[in-house]
Amino acid sequence: MKHLFANIGICILKLLGYTPFWLLYLCADGIYLISFYLVGYRKNTVLKNLQNSFPEKSDLEIHNIAKDFYHHFADLVVETIKSFQVSKETLGKRFRYKNPEVLDELYNQGKSVALLSGHYGNWEWTIAMPEFIKHRLNVIYRPMQNKQFDAYMKKVRSRFGMFLIPAQTSLRTMLEFEKSGQLTATYYLADQTALYDTKYWMIFLNQETPVFPGPEKVASRLKQAVVFMDIQKVRRGYYEVEFTKLFDDASQTKEYEVTKVHLKFLEEIIRKRPELWLWSHRRWKHTRPEYITLK
Repeated sequence: MKHLFANIGICILKLLGYTPFWLLYLCADGIYLISFYLVGYRKNTVLKNLQNSFPEKSDLEIHNIAKDFYHHFADLVVETIKSFQVSKETLGKRFRYKNPEVLDELYNQGKSVALLSGHYGNWEWTIAMPEFIKHRLNVIYRPMQNKQFDAYMKKVRSRFGMFLIPAQTSLRTMLEFEKSGQLTATYYLADQTALYDTKYWMIFLNQETPVFPGPEKVASRLKQAVVFMDIQKVRRGYYEVEFTKLFDDASQTKEYEVTKVHLKFLEEIIRKRPELWLWSHRRWKHTRPEYITLK
Protein backbone atom coordinates (compact mmCIF):
# COMPACT_ATOMS: atom_id res chain seq x y z
CA MET A 1 0.00 0.00 0.00
CA LYS A 2 2.88 2.40 0.78
CA HIS A 3 4.28 1.81 -2.71
CA LEU A 4 0.89 2.61 -4.25
CA PHE A 5 0.50 5.86 -2.33
CA ALA A 6 4.08 6.82 -3.17
CA ASN A 7 3.49 6.22 -6.89
CA ILE A 8 0.26 8.24 -6.79
CA GLY A 9 2.02 11.08 -4.99
CA ILE A 10 4.87 11.09 -7.52
CA CYS A 11 2.42 11.18 -10.43
CA ILE A 12 0.59 14.13 -8.87
CA LEU A 13 3.86 16.02 -8.37
CA LYS A 14 4.85 15.38 -11.98
CA LEU A 15 1.52 16.69 -13.27
CA LEU A 16 1.60 19.75 -11.01
CA GLY A 17 5.08 20.50 -12.31
CA TYR A 18 3.57 21.31 -15.71
CA THR A 19 1.17 23.88 -14.22
CA PRO A 20 1.88 27.42 -15.52
CA PHE A 21 3.40 29.88 -13.08
CA TRP A 22 0.37 32.18 -12.99
CA LEU A 23 -1.87 29.34 -11.83
CA LEU A 24 0.66 28.08 -9.31
CA TYR A 25 0.91 31.51 -7.74
CA LEU A 26 -2.86 31.69 -7.60
CA CYS A 27 -2.70 28.43 -5.66
CA ALA A 28 0.02 29.95 -3.48
CA ASP A 29 -2.34 32.77 -2.51
CA GLY A 30 -4.82 30.14 -1.38
CA ILE A 31 -2.13 28.26 0.55
CA TYR A 32 -1.18 31.50 2.31
CA LEU A 33 -4.76 32.29 3.36
CA ILE A 34 -5.37 28.76 4.61
CA SER A 35 -2.04 28.28 6.39
CA PHE A 36 -2.00 31.70 8.08
CA TYR A 37 -5.65 32.49 8.79
CA LEU A 38 -7.53 29.16 8.87
CA VAL A 39 -5.20 26.33 9.84
CA GLY A 40 -2.43 28.36 11.46
CA TYR A 41 0.28 25.97 10.26
CA ARG A 42 2.98 26.01 12.97
CA LYS A 43 1.91 29.55 13.72
CA ASN A 44 2.83 29.35 17.40
CA THR A 45 6.33 28.17 16.46
CA VAL A 46 6.74 30.95 13.89
CA LEU A 47 5.58 33.69 16.27
CA LYS A 48 7.68 32.37 19.16
CA ASN A 49 10.80 32.16 16.96
CA LEU A 50 10.26 35.70 15.71
CA GLN A 51 9.57 37.14 19.16
CA ASN A 52 12.69 35.54 20.63
CA SER A 53 14.84 36.58 17.67
CA PHE A 54 13.62 40.20 17.60
CA PRO A 55 12.70 41.19 21.17
CA GLU A 56 13.05 44.84 20.18
CA LYS A 57 10.14 44.63 17.72
CA SER A 58 6.51 45.35 18.60
CA ASP A 59 3.74 42.77 18.39
CA LEU A 60 2.48 44.46 15.23
CA GLU A 61 5.91 44.26 13.59
CA ILE A 62 6.20 40.57 14.51
CA HIS A 63 2.73 39.93 13.12
CA ASN A 64 3.58 41.65 9.84
CA ILE A 65 6.83 39.71 9.46
CA ALA A 66 4.91 36.49 10.08
CA LYS A 67 2.38 37.40 7.40
CA ASP A 68 5.15 38.15 4.92
CA PHE A 69 6.85 34.86 5.82
CA TYR A 70 3.68 32.86 5.14
CA HIS A 71 3.32 34.63 1.77
CA HIS A 72 6.88 33.68 0.86
CA PHE A 73 6.51 30.17 2.26
CA ALA A 74 3.46 29.57 0.05
CA ASP A 75 5.48 30.74 -2.97
CA LEU A 76 8.31 28.40 -1.95
CA VAL A 77 5.91 25.44 -1.85
CA VAL A 78 4.65 25.95 -5.40
CA GLU A 79 8.12 26.86 -6.71
CA THR A 80 9.44 23.61 -5.29
CA ILE A 81 6.68 21.73 -7.10
CA LYS A 82 7.49 23.61 -10.31
CA SER A 83 11.17 22.65 -9.99
CA PHE A 84 10.19 19.03 -10.70
CA GLN A 85 9.60 19.89 -14.36
CA VAL A 86 11.02 23.37 -14.96
CA SER A 87 13.62 23.80 -17.72
CA LYS A 88 17.14 25.12 -17.18
CA GLU A 89 16.29 28.00 -19.58
CA THR A 90 13.42 29.08 -17.34
CA LEU A 91 15.55 28.81 -14.22
CA GLY A 92 18.28 30.79 -15.96
CA LYS A 93 15.82 33.68 -16.39
CA ARG A 94 14.27 33.48 -12.93
CA PHE A 95 17.29 32.51 -10.82
CA ARG A 96 20.23 34.74 -11.74
CA TYR A 97 23.80 34.37 -10.51
CA LYS A 98 25.16 37.91 -10.12
CA ASN A 99 28.86 37.17 -9.67
CA PRO A 100 29.86 33.60 -10.63
CA GLU A 101 33.37 34.98 -11.23
CA VAL A 102 33.98 34.54 -7.48
CA LEU A 103 33.81 30.77 -7.98
CA ASP A 104 35.50 30.93 -11.38
CA GLU A 105 38.55 32.59 -9.84
CA LEU A 106 38.83 29.88 -7.20
CA TYR A 107 38.45 27.20 -9.87
CA ASN A 108 41.27 28.77 -11.89
CA GLN A 109 43.40 28.70 -8.73
CA GLY A 110 42.75 24.95 -8.43
CA LYS A 111 40.70 25.28 -5.23
CA SER A 112 37.64 23.33 -4.19
CA VAL A 113 34.93 25.18 -2.29
CA ALA A 114 32.67 24.75 0.72
CA LEU A 115 29.56 26.63 -0.44
CA LEU A 116 27.57 27.64 2.64
CA SER A 117 24.04 28.97 2.75
CA GLY A 118 20.84 28.64 4.77
CA HIS A 119 17.13 27.94 4.45
CA TYR A 120 16.66 31.40 3.00
CA GLY A 121 15.15 32.64 -0.26
CA ASN A 122 14.65 29.62 -2.51
CA TRP A 123 17.32 26.98 -2.08
CA GLU A 124 15.39 24.46 -4.22
CA TRP A 125 16.04 26.38 -7.45
CA THR A 126 19.79 25.88 -7.10
CA ILE A 127 19.32 22.56 -8.98
CA ALA A 128 20.52 24.17 -12.23
CA MET A 129 23.66 25.66 -10.68
CA PRO A 130 25.94 23.09 -12.38
CA GLU A 131 25.03 24.82 -15.67
CA PHE A 132 26.49 28.11 -14.43
CA ILE A 133 29.66 27.21 -12.50
CA LYS A 134 32.86 25.33 -13.37
CA HIS A 135 33.17 23.25 -10.21
CA ARG A 136 31.44 19.92 -9.85
CA LEU A 137 28.51 20.69 -7.53
CA ASN A 138 28.00 18.32 -4.61
CA VAL A 139 25.07 18.42 -2.20
CA ILE A 140 25.09 16.55 1.10
CA TYR A 141 21.66 15.09 1.87
CA ARG A 142 19.93 12.68 4.21
CA PRO A 143 18.00 9.93 2.36
CA MET A 144 14.23 9.89 2.85
CA GLN A 145 12.63 6.90 4.56
CA ASN A 146 10.38 6.19 1.58
CA LYS A 147 12.76 4.75 -1.03
CA GLN A 148 10.49 5.62 -3.97
CA PHE A 149 10.20 9.27 -3.00
CA ASP A 150 13.92 9.33 -2.24
CA ALA A 151 14.78 7.97 -5.70
CA TYR A 152 12.41 10.45 -7.37
CA MET A 153 13.79 13.45 -5.47
CA LYS A 154 17.35 12.41 -6.31
CA LYS A 155 16.40 12.16 -9.98
CA VAL A 156 14.80 15.61 -9.96
CA ARG A 157 17.62 17.33 -8.12
CA SER A 158 20.40 15.73 -10.14
CA ARG A 159 18.96 16.19 -13.65
CA PHE A 160 21.15 19.25 -14.37
CA GLY A 161 24.35 17.71 -13.03
CA MET A 162 24.04 18.19 -9.27
CA PHE A 163 25.76 15.28 -7.48
CA LEU A 164 23.94 14.14 -4.33
CA ILE A 165 26.02 12.52 -1.59
CA PRO A 166 24.41 10.68 1.35
CA ALA A 167 25.56 12.26 4.61
CA GLN A 168 26.89 9.00 6.00
CA THR A 169 29.35 8.58 3.09
CA SER A 170 30.04 12.24 2.35
CA LEU A 171 33.58 12.51 3.74
CA ARG A 172 34.76 9.34 2.03
CA THR A 173 33.26 10.43 -1.29
CA MET A 174 34.79 13.89 -1.08
CA LEU A 175 38.20 12.44 -0.23
CA GLU A 176 37.94 10.33 -3.38
CA PHE A 177 37.19 13.46 -5.43
CA GLU A 178 40.16 15.18 -3.80
CA LYS A 179 42.52 12.30 -4.66
CA SER A 180 41.32 12.26 -8.27
CA GLY A 181 41.97 15.99 -8.66
CA GLN A 182 38.28 16.81 -9.22
CA LEU A 183 37.51 20.39 -8.17
CA THR A 184 34.22 20.52 -6.31
CA ALA A 185 31.85 23.02 -4.75
CA THR A 186 30.03 21.29 -1.89
CA TYR A 187 26.74 22.98 -1.04
CA TYR A 188 25.59 22.97 2.59
CA LEU A 189 22.40 24.32 4.11
CA ALA A 190 24.39 24.98 7.23
CA ASP A 191 21.67 26.40 9.50
CA GLN A 192 19.91 23.11 10.24
CA THR A 193 19.29 22.02 13.82
CA ALA A 194 22.33 20.30 15.26
CA LEU A 195 22.16 17.14 17.32
CA TYR A 196 21.56 17.66 21.02
CA ASP A 197 24.98 16.32 21.99
CA THR A 198 26.92 18.84 19.91
CA LYS A 199 29.64 20.60 21.88
CA TYR A 200 29.34 23.85 19.97
CA TRP A 201 26.74 26.42 21.03
CA MET A 202 26.65 30.08 20.09
CA ILE A 203 24.29 33.04 20.16
CA PHE A 204 22.39 33.10 16.88
CA LEU A 205 19.44 35.44 16.41
CA ASN A 206 19.49 36.39 20.08
CA GLN A 207 19.20 32.77 21.26
CA GLU A 208 21.49 30.03 22.51
CA THR A 209 21.77 27.76 19.49
CA PRO A 210 23.41 24.35 18.97
CA VAL A 211 25.48 24.42 15.81
CA PHE A 212 26.63 21.60 13.54
CA PRO A 213 30.29 22.31 12.65
CA GLY A 214 30.55 19.51 10.07
CA PRO A 215 31.04 21.77 7.01
CA GLU A 216 33.91 23.56 8.76
CA LYS A 217 35.63 20.29 9.69
CA VAL A 218 35.42 18.92 6.15
CA ALA A 219 36.50 22.21 4.56
CA SER A 220 39.46 22.44 6.93
CA ARG A 221 40.57 18.85 6.32
CA LEU A 222 40.39 19.30 2.54
CA LYS A 223 41.86 22.83 2.61
CA GLN A 224 38.85 24.24 0.79
CA ALA A 225 37.94 27.86 0.26
CA VAL A 226 34.73 28.97 2.00
CA VAL A 227 32.10 30.93 0.07
CA PHE A 228 28.71 32.13 1.30
CA MET A 229 25.77 32.04 -1.12
CA ASP A 230 23.09 34.67 -0.51
CA ILE A 231 19.76 34.04 -2.30
CA GLN A 232 17.60 37.16 -2.41
CA LYS A 233 14.04 37.43 -3.72
CA VAL A 234 13.86 40.25 -6.26
CA ARG A 235 10.15 39.88 -6.86
CA ARG A 236 7.68 37.05 -6.98
CA GLY A 237 9.22 34.15 -8.87
CA TYR A 238 12.59 35.86 -9.43
CA TYR A 239 15.78 35.53 -7.38
CA GLU A 240 19.36 36.76 -7.44
CA VAL A 241 22.34 34.89 -6.01
CA GLU A 242 25.44 36.66 -4.73
CA PHE A 243 28.62 34.83 -3.73
CA THR A 244 30.89 36.20 -0.99
CA LYS A 245 34.27 34.60 -0.30
CA LEU A 246 34.80 34.28 3.45
CA PHE A 247 38.09 32.34 3.57
CA ASP A 248 40.72 31.29 1.02
CA ASP A 249 41.68 28.19 2.99
CA ALA A 250 39.65 26.81 5.89
CA SER A 251 42.67 24.89 7.19
CA GLN A 252 44.31 28.22 8.07
CA THR A 253 41.50 29.30 10.42
CA LYS A 254 41.03 28.83 14.15
CA GLU A 255 38.67 26.16 15.46
CA TYR A 256 35.02 27.17 14.97
CA GLU A 257 36.04 30.39 13.16
CA VAL A 258 34.42 29.32 9.88
CA THR A 259 31.22 28.29 11.64
CA LYS A 260 30.99 31.50 13.64
CA VAL A 261 31.72 33.79 10.67
CA HIS A 262 29.29 32.21 8.21
CA LEU A 263 26.45 32.09 10.74
CA LYS A 264 27.01 35.73 11.68
CA PHE A 265 26.94 36.54 7.97
CA LEU A 266 23.63 34.67 7.62
CA GLU A 267 22.22 36.42 10.68
CA GLU A 268 22.91 39.84 9.19
CA ILE A 269 21.10 38.80 6.00
CA ILE A 270 18.10 37.49 7.98
CA ARG A 271 17.83 40.69 10.00
CA LYS A 272 17.57 42.76 6.83
CA ARG A 273 14.76 40.66 5.30
CA PRO A 274 13.51 38.21 7.95
CA GLU A 275 10.48 37.07 5.97
CA LEU A 276 12.67 35.01 3.62
CA TRP A 277 14.01 32.63 6.30
CA LEU A 278 12.31 29.36 7.30
CA TRP A 279 10.77 30.35 10.65
CA SER A 280 8.43 27.35 10.84
CA HIS A 281 11.25 24.98 11.82
CA ARG A 282 11.85 24.25 15.53
CA ARG A 283 15.52 25.20 15.61
CA TRP A 284 15.55 26.04 19.30
CA LYS A 285 13.96 22.92 20.75
CA HIS A 286 17.07 21.99 22.79
CA THR A 287 18.44 23.62 25.94
CA ARG A 288 22.18 24.05 26.36
CA PRO A 289 23.65 21.67 28.97
CA GLU A 290 25.31 23.52 31.84
CA TYR A 291 28.69 21.88 31.24
CA ILE A 292 28.92 23.38 27.72
CA THR A 293 29.99 27.01 27.42
CA LEU A 294 28.97 29.38 24.66
CA LYS A 295 31.61 29.91 21.97
